[in-house]
Amino acid sequence: MLLDDDERFARTLRAAIERSDLTLTRISQRLRARNRPVSVATLSNWQSGRSLPSGDHSLGVVAALEELLGRPPDSLADLVGGPRLVGRALQRTKFVGRSSGRDVFQAALHQLGFETPQRYAHERVFHQLAVIDSTKNAQEFITRVTVRSLESGRCRLPAVHVLERSEPNIAPEYIPLDGCSIGRRVVWPDRRTYGVELVLDGHLDAGQVATFAYKVVMHAAATEVTGTFYSLARRAHDVLLEVEFRGAHRPLNCERYRRTDSGDSVTPVHVDRRDRIQLAESRFGPGSFGLRWVWGEKPAIEDEDEDEDEAEDECEAGG
Repeated sequence: MLLDDDERFARTLRAAIERSDLTLTRISQRLRARNRPVSVATLSNWQSGRSLPSGDHSLGVVAALEELLGRPPDSLADLVGGPRLVGRALQRTKFVGRSSGRDVFQAALHQLGFETPQRYAHERVFHQLAVIDSTKNAQEFITRVTVRSLESGRCRLPAVHVLERSEPNIAPEYIPLDGCSIGRRVVWPDRRTYGVELVLDGHLDAGQVATFAYKVVMHAAATEVTGTFYSLARRAHDVLLEVEFRGAHRPLNCERYRRTDSGDSVTPVHVDRRDRIQLAESRFGPGSFGLRWVWGEKPAIEDEDEDEDEAEDECEAGG
């Protein structure tokens, strides 16, 4: 008999609790001591299948439960799924970029050797800071990733960008910063598509964890960059996406969006006092998440002769 996710999670959790010889009261106390409070009633509902964890806090509790009960990482979380969608649901959301972008995006991944998710290292923690500076004609996207090797050998991940037709057809610069190098490349100016294979330094054993960093430089005026997003082939523990605006120009409207197998959602966000937008997710993936915005009129203080080149960070894929 096939079981749905609720029942699989309940059975697995119930068996793990029975093997631990801990009462629900004791488990609740130990989780509270780890700053992951959860009531005995909630634990009882989870193990009986009456409810399923949802939301960032509950999924954080599940991660702590895995450690407390001696379960492998993600063994319970993978039976839960990603956090429930919030915000206004979208019945139809086209692929970011032009409608034909998905095919060329996938073709670029295949060219780099990423035909299936099994080819990706498992991203555990992802952080990207996009610096959008209206005083410059080059914008920087700095990414740091912690990965777990799924098999012994060399770990690798892709970075792919598909440029819109309105953007100058200028290849982004991919610059290794720490712990990685550039392998294979995709340079398809006729398809406005560019990408690289990021290869982690050294040999990793299966299950070993490593961190690397790289930078992407987009040759564009700030006002021609209207968003950034990242795709994950598996669930990550934590993802953090930040955009920092420098110079006098600020966007008018900003929104965060998420795309998973369950659907899409969009939620308005605002630039904070540090002139940043921040998107944080826990236990997210597989799927895509991102930030996008709309620019207002250029301030009078700006140089009217400023170069209007464009190379928006439209399409980037990760493991």
